[in-house]
Amino acid sequence: MSSASTGNPLAALDSHVAGTLEELVQALDGVGLDPGLLELCAARIEQIIGGEPSAASPQDDRESVVLAFTEQYVLDAHGVTDELCAELNAHLSPPELAALTTAIATFEALARSRAALKGVIQ
Repeated sequence: MSSASTGNPLAALDSHVAGTLEELVQALDGVGLDPGLLELCAARIEQIIGGEPSAASPQDDRESVVLAFTEQYVLDAHGVTDELCAELNAHLSPPELAALTTAIATFEALARSRAALKGVIQ
C-alpha cells in the first residue's frame, strides 16, 4: 500500500506535485528548454536543500553554467554576478532563461516545503 493511500500528507503532496510539475515541464517545453536540464537542476536543488545524494554532474559548458546559476540562486539569489548572467546569455535564449528561472524557483519552493514538512509530518 502506498504511503499516499495511507494518509501520509507529505506523500500526498508529492503525488499531487508530481502531476503539477509534469504540467510545468510541458509548458516550459514550448520554449525549447531541455527537460534533462530541468531534471539536473531539480536534483541539485534537492541535494542542496534536502541533503539528498545526487549523481548529477554537468556534461558540458551549458550544464555547468546552468548548475552554477541554480546553486547561486538557491544559496543567495542576490549573489548572481554579471559574469554569470553573461555566461547564461551565451548558452540560453531569453525565453529559455525565463523558463529556467521559473523552474528553479518552483523546484526550490517544493524542496523547501518537503524539507520543512519532513520533521513535522510523521
